[in-house]
Amino acid sequence: GKLRKSEHILKSRDYRSVYKKGLSVKQGPLVLCYIPNGLKHSRIGFSISSRNVRQAVRRNRARRLFREVYRKNKSVIKKGLDLVLVVKRSLPEKMMYSDAEEALFKLVKAARLSP
Repeated sequence: GKLRKSEHILKSRDYRSVYKKGLSVKQGPLVLCYIPNGLKHSRIGFSISSRNVRQAVRRNRARRLFREVYRKNKSVIKKGLDLVLVVKRSLPEKMMYSDAEEALFKLVKAARLSP
């Protein structure tokens, strides 16, 4: 199934509060920022700036890849968090689902966000 709209961070003020008040862990080109959201479920947002990743095709691919990885693995991430995944620079051309999954697991582990 897809992620519901309620599982996405949509408002810029929500992104801002994750950046401002949240904690973050870094892993290569990825940064995971997180903050408790007071809800029963977690929400995820993606930040991939066109300054860092010039081609829209690459930005969209990164977003799709990580959205999918998150969707399949959200059960191993604590509930009640707002998460923002920041992609700082272009991902390797050949980055596969399994690479993205491994990268997300490393971030989750580093942030101690497993339930």
